[in-house]
Amino acid sequence: MERKFMKFELKEANEEEGTFEGYASTFTDIPDSYGDVVDKGAFKKTIKENRGRIKILWNHDVFEPIGKPIELSEDETGLFVKGKLTLGVQRAKEVLALMKDGVINEMSIGYQTITEKFVDNIRHLKEVKLFDVSPVTFAANPTAQVLDVKAVERSLRNKDTEPIEEAVKSLQALLEKVSVKEPEETTLETEANPEAAEIEDVLNGIQSEIEGFDIEEANSRIDAAIAKL
Repeated sequence: MERKFMKFELKEANEEEGTFEGYASTFTDIPDSYGDVVDKGAFKKTIKENRGRIKILWNHDVFEPIGKPIELSEDETGLFVKGKLTLGVQRAKEVLALMKDGVINEMSIGYQTITEKFVDNIRHLKEVKLFDVSPVTFAANPTAQVLDVKAVERSLRNKDTEPIEEAVKSLQALLEKVSVKEPEETTLETEANPEAAEIEDVLNGIQSEIEGFDIEEANSRIDAAIAKL
């Protein structure tokens, strides 16, 4: 599954109803950071055939669904979405408030390319299958995975438990990056992805050390866990 990030033009947010609207993707002749151009008509078929399965996720996290599109259409500007956030979910309330304050101002689409055409080394997406439209904190950083691993290694050698907790969060984020698949294939069975399973084993070992541990003994175990990476 591919993703595209863009600055989200929030047209309206209703905190009582939990709705927001804006464009999750726009049409332009200028290639994006991936060297792609989304052509007009790319979303028409998936909206017609797949509308009921398209979700609103938080940061593309399949474990954090926060709502669904109640209106999804393609116009001359791009992919217009009116989303209904499930306000019974705490994360949905937080995201809506952050969007209204302009803190969350980027959106991303999760999709599969169906038809593409290369023109002058620019990939034109002619048809895509849409899975989710997600409010995101930041666009993807191509070096984030490497930085995460280095941050974990540094933090695990610190005597304070707070850096260890931060390292666990980094590993969780890393695990999500390598384990997320297309929604219809996504399960908790990380053994289908050996890299994800390996990281999850490390994560579980580290989490068990956080509460009530002997620091010297914990450090040696954590070093052994890190070696698995």
